[in-house]
Amino acid sequence: MSDDTHVMSTTDRLIYMAHQIARNMATLGEARAVTALAAHLTSFWDPRMKAQIIAIAQAEPDRLSPTVAAAVAQIAQGRSAGKVDATQFNTVDEAGHCDAG
Repeated sequence: MSDDTHVMSTTDRLIYMAHQIARNMATLGEARAVTALAAHLTSFWDPRMKAQIIAIAQAEPDRLSPTVAAAVAQIAQGRSAGKVDATQFNTVDEAGHCDAG
């Protein structure tokens, strides 16, 4: 059992998850990773999570990587409808892994 009693705040958890997903998309290249991340967040995050990450991007932009910030900006502007095959990241030395945390 761990003595670590640190619990992430909701804000910290959302930032962590967005960056984790962005790292998994990195092999797509920056532009496609941004589009794939925006599509993933739009498809799989509930409206409250999306609203909160948009608020974080506006209030504390320095907490987000450039990839996450660009994807969140697309979501905020309603431009995340593009479809990208986000499973391609598994083709580069990542066979059998997933981003399920």
